[in-house]
Order: sequence, then C-alpha cells, then structure tokens
Amino acid sequence: MRVADCITCIEAVADPARAASWDRCGVQIAGTVPDCTRLAVALDPLPGMIEEALDWGAQLVLTHHPLALAPRLPDRLDDLHRVLTLVLGRGATLYSAHTSLDVVTDGPAGWLAQALELQNQHILEPAGSVAFLALRFALPQGSAGPDTLAALTALPQLAVSQPGEHLLEVACPPGLRARVEAILAETAPGSRCLAVTQLAQPSTPYGYGLVGDLPQPLAGDVFLKRLAALLPRSFFTLAGCLPATVGRMAYCPGSGADMAARAFAAGATVYVTGDLKYHQAQAVPAHCCLVDVGHFSLEEVMMRRFAADLAATFGQDGPEVRYFAGTDPITAHFPDGTAAPRTE
Repeated sequence: MRVADCITCIEAVADPARAASWDRCGVQIAGTVPDCTRLAVALDPLPGMIEEALDWGAQLVLTHHPLALAPRLPDRLDDLHRVLTLVLGRGATLYSAHTSLDVVTDGPAGWLAQALELQNQHILEPAGSVAFLALRFALPQGSAGPDTLAALTALPQLAVSQPGEHLLEVACPPGLRARVEAILAETAPGSRCLAVTQLAQPSTPYGYGLVGDLPQPLAGDVFLKRLAALLPRSFFTLAGCLPATVGRMAYCPGSGADMAARAFAAGATVYVTGDLKYHQAQAVPAHCCLVDVGHFSLEEVMMRRFAADLAATFGQDGPEVRYFAGTDPITAHFPDGTAAPRTE
C-alpha cells in the first residue's frame, strides 16, 4: 500500500480539518519511500521509539502527539534534532493525529465510555459537526446479498437502501466510509463506488470528552478499582471528595482539567482526566471528585485501540501494524506505604 493511501485511511477517522486551530496534525516529516508495508503506531515521537520502529522496518510512523507545535530549525542537539536525523535518514514518513483524534468520541477517543458501557452519552465540549455521506455503489450481481446486508446493518448510525437494480446506497458518518467499502469489497467482489455525496442532514457532532451514566451506580471505591483495571497506571491523584456512589461520570483524555466545571455542570459527580493544577483542584465543587489519571494512561490505550482499528481496516493484504508501547513518565512514591482518597 502506498504511504499516501495509509494516510488516507488514518484521516478517514482522524480528519485534520477537525483539529484545534493551534494544533499541528498531519505529516510532520515527509518521507521519500513511497510504499508502506509496515506501520508503527505510538503515543509520543520520542527518539528511542522512533529508532525502534525504524529498525523494525516501518516506512510510516503514526503518533498521537506532534513532533512540535511550532516549526523551527534543528539549531540545537535535542530530541527534535535526533528524530529528524533518524526519520530523514531512512526516508520514512512521520505523521501525527493529535486533536484530530481527540475529537473522535465515537471511535478511539471514546474507548473508556465503551469499556464502562456509559449510557445517555453526550460530548463534553462540542467543537463542531460533520455531515453524513451518501455512498452509491454499483453491484456486480444485482441486489445485495444477505452477507453484505448483515455486515452493513451491524454498523452503527448507518442506513442502507437499493434505489435501483444493481445499485446500493449507504448513508453513514464519514468515519465509517472505509469500513463500508471494505465490507463491499469482501462480500460483493467487483462492486465499485459510483458517487459520494455530502448530505445536509443528518450530521454527527464531534468534540472533546464524554459524559454519561454508568449502567448501574457503583460505590466510589469500586469505581476506582474498575478504573484501575482498565488503565496502565497504578495510582491516581484525587481532588475533592470521592462520592459514596458514582452514577454519572465524565472523562477527557490527555490534559482536560480545565473542562472540569463543564463536567460537573453536566451532572457528573466524578470527572476523569489528566494534568490537574493546584487552583483547578481548589475549584472542584463539594461532593464531587476530579480523578487525575495522568496525561499518559487514557491516551496510551486510545492509540493502542487506534492501531488495532487500522490493522482491521487494512486487512491481511495491507501493511503490518505494530503498536509500540510508551512509558508513563510520572511515578508515585508513598514513604509510609499508604494512600487513600478522602470520602464523604
């Protein structure tokens, strides 16, 4: 597969047009190698990870965090200089899906809501909306077969119709287009896309973070244990009072502590995020709790999930995808061996 085609698949999920205005999503370092047989995925473009990925044979490296938010010359010997040297020396391409992926709450960024089975979900901080697409396909053998229809109707937010003989029309969010095309290629070989039309309605909102209700309320300490079982971190930092019972919660991967007021206003009694600051901690309302799980943990799992999704999209004939695990740079030390949250 061409590197450009791999990037198209990445951007079908993490559209750079949805990135924050201050961000630098997209190609960080353009490569000279045109084809991709191995795609490396990681959270951070650190020199050690980059070197390991290139030694593995990656022609394309996808990270969440960008190499730099503001471009500058490699005028000193630092991580930027080392990464440039490594990537340019191999002719590889480095790509970042940062806030363009953070807003995909119906995809990788929504993994915690899926794991906790949150109900009545709402985006915590809406950033915009994207219109559905109408995809029209020509079918090689008349109407769609049962395998095709079963696979398509199993996808969420999707409508299927057959407007004429040998035709199939699918209305879906843009993020599902690649999956729809893969299903048609597998279950109806020879089908081809005739037209792609952007619909006025419906549309899908996108934004940062999610708030929702647990299927069953959990005791505060049980909720923390459930959270700990899902995250690659052995400790959390809490601000406020852990509720005796948690029914409605919110979360935002990465650095989302400045959205705490929005989370609590939406009815959440627990808000899970990272990078909590002193004065933000003081502002947590009574009977509410902000759980700081660090910048690393929620996003590490998100990128691992994204890597798995891309591997499924590419299939057996596409590039091999490998996730390169990161390391949380922050650890905890308790001299007396105890640490307990304040409770009501």
